Amino acid sequence: MRTHEEGFGLVEIMVGLAIGMLAMIVVMQVYSQSEAQKRSTTSGADAQTNGAIALSIIERDVRNGGWGMAISQYADCDHMYTYCDGSAECGGTAGVIPAFSLAPIVITDGGNDPDTITAQYYADPNIGPFRLPTNTVISDNMPSTSAELDVSSTEGCNVGDLMLAQQDNKCTLMQVTALQGQPVKIQHNPGASGIYNPPANFSNANNWPQYTVGAKLTCFSAAPNGPQFKRSYRINGTLRQLLRSDNASDSAADREVISPEIVDMQAEYGVSASAGSQSLSTWVKATAGTTWANPSRADANRIKAVRIALLARSAQPEKPDAGGVCNTTTDAMVAKWPAWAAFNTTRLGSEWRCYRYKAFETVVPLRNVLWGKV
Repeated sequence: MRTHEEGFGLVEIMVGLAIGMLAMIVVMQVYSQSEAQKRSTTSGADAQTNGAIALSIIERDVRNGGWGMAISQYADCDHMYTYCDGSAECGGTAGVIPAFSLAPIVITDGGNDPDTITAQYYADPNIGPFRLPTNTVISDNMPSTSAELDVSSTEGCNVGDLMLAQQDNKCTLMQVTALQGQPVKIQHNPGASGIYNPPANFSNANNWPQYTVGAKLTCFSAAPNGPQFKRSYRINGTLRQLLRSDNASDSAADREVISPEIVDMQAEYGVSASAGSQSLSTWVKATAGTTWANPSRADANRIKAVRIALLARSAQPEKPDAGGVCNTTTDAMVAKWPAWAAFNTTRLGSEWRCYRYKAFETVVPLRNVLWGKV
């Protein structure tokens, strides 16, 4: 009986392997191109999302700058008198509170690095109930730089509140230590319960003003670590993160990460020709050594808006071309970024062109300033 055997020979096997390898090469090329397109689409979308979310959050807080006190209450505070006994709750520095500002927004210029934006409030933005400041007037002349004020009413003022007295372009920051019904008085004694109130020798040596009948007085709640509630935004250049921090007592926002892959932030003040005007005349940077690095009260009253630019980056780099050159971001693309922001690409590393970027820009009106008609 004859046995017949069938199978593949060496030639057939070699041909099959060759065809399989060719098919695998085609599949891998298609996959590689598809993956590259997917990465480009995903990374661009991530940059778009991160930047949009970051700018929206900053915009909300900047727009509310000055929340909790009518801007007109301190519009004429050309000369400020402040004191801290060195306690951490009032800033930690004994004597005059350094760089004290009543401005709703403070921009700190970063030079070649990103700027920092700080919104200041006069009510805690982290709690639901909104407490309006209480306004009253002084009803009798201060006989000296004393520890009590005769006022028309103490309604709405609480022990522990801060008081801002204003008259003749002078303003004094004090702290309520006791309230008296008849006669109606507010006491502001120095000591553990009045860390913003100086001893007599300090106020006398620094010519603190004596207020007379008709002087304005405003009570508002104090922040745990400084006179005002502050919410700041800055960029960690090493980790490429937008960070937020504030000094509210029940806040967890201590260098809180708001958005990843934010590599630059620039801001400018929009100012009017005069304090009484509500129309913008020019944009200015808070460059160190200039008027706007630490504006006077009169100049601060001219700030009506803030212009903000953010630069977001994709998390993953694109592959360079056959010559080893990255053309993901070109000079032509950079030229379309907001020119006024002058984003510094030298900070972004030697391979910065391998990444995709999204530039964002917005103008935020300071509504409390505009509504206050300052």
